[in-house]
Amino acid sequence: MKQVIEKLGNAILKRDGKLSNHRIAVFLLLMNIVTSASVSIYIPSMKQMAIDLQTTNEMMQMTIVAHLIGEFFGRVFSGPLINLRGVKSVIVPALILSMLGHFGCCISTGLPLFICMRFTQAIGASVIYIASLSIINDLFNEKEKAGVVGLLELYQPIAWIISPFVGAVFAEVGNWRLSFFVLMVAQIIGLVLFHSCPEKDKRKNSSKFSVKHLIRDYKVVLKNSYFVIYALIPGLFAGGYMIFATSCPFIFANNSADIALFSAVPLLFYVICTFIYRYVVKHYGLRLSKWLGIIAYLIFGAYVFYLSVYQMEWSAFSLLGLMCIQCVGSAFLVPVSVLKALESASEVASVGASTVVVFRNIIMSVCISISAKFSGNIVTIMACVFMTVATILMLVTTRRVIKIRKRRQQKKS
Repeated sequence: MKQVIEKLGNAILKRDGKLSNHRIAVFLLLMNIVTSASVSIYIPSMKQMAIDLQTTNEMMQMTIVAHLIGEFFGRVFSGPLINLRGVKSVIVPALILSMLGHFGCCISTGLPLFICMRFTQAIGASVIYIASLSIINDLFNEKEKAGVVGLLELYQPIAWIISPFVGAVFAEVGNWRLSFFVLMVAQIIGLVLFHSCPEKDKRKNSSKFSVKHLIRDYKVVLKNSYFVIYALIPGLFAGGYMIFATSCPFIFANNSADIALFSAVPLLFYVICTFIYRYVVKHYGLRLSKWLGIIAYLIFGAYVFYLSVYQMEWSAFSLLGLMCIQCVGSAFLVPVSVLKALESASEVASVGASTVVVFRNIIMSVCISISAKFSGNIVTIMACVFMTVATILMLVTTRRVIKIRKRRQQKKS
């Protein structure tokens, strides 16, 4: 067993035992894809699951709600815990908890047990993204960090694209329980690799975790107005996209294949533009990336204005074009805003990472709930408002920061 662990550890570590940053980045991306895939991988099998678990299709929706609730609580507490204890002491028990949840889903014979296991699995899995941001913040220099955060932000689009298809294949070749078994095995491998990955420059605190510490840490980040603005921007982008994705495909698409295509094409644009973003950051810096994203949203706004003036009813092609432009802008601006948020809360970066994700989840949930109550045109306008507000926040905040820096330089001189 020891030899197996050492071999798996070499997937991250070089022969001399030093960290391989490139391998760590890929590993963190894969682990986040695995945890995000657990949300939607079983959706193609829900009808059969309802039969096996002796429940209805409507009640199966509660399993997704249980996962979202578990993620919320896990992410609220994981940041302060990592800030106090370090990544490894939190991620190891979290992954064990998530694996137990997957195992419970595999053996569930009734809906109550399955919902409990989904909640348990989500609490453990929710720590992965927070831990990933903490590792990136500690191990990479500023230039590398920008590129790796962009790579990490690919986990949701990739998971949303491939997980339903993978789940459908597992359901055909075996059983829906196979999906949870495979996810459990993937997290066992991840546990070994996280354990083989030593922490570097991680601040540790021997004090005990308490509600007082939790409130204190969140007060630090929430009092920082710049952090709050930067932390809200990814949520506004994600909320705008989810309004599009959860409403528009079903308005204009006639079958499941068209719906999948309508949803997948913008995400493919996001994936491609993320690699362009990484190239831009590596060779030209964050500033150019930020302005490319802002230009994309200016084009987005001009296109919305054109459609509003010259087309009373927007076509499916027009909406698909808007979604693609929005994803291009997000690919450049979301990693920048995440980095700026972490930089502005450097003293409690792990708590800052938790706050960014919690903001994003809350805004996405609210947007999905509201969009279900309105017509297609109103939904589109709502999404455009979210995009516009996010871009304005980025512009205003950036200009303010530049002014403050100039004043400080003048005082020093």
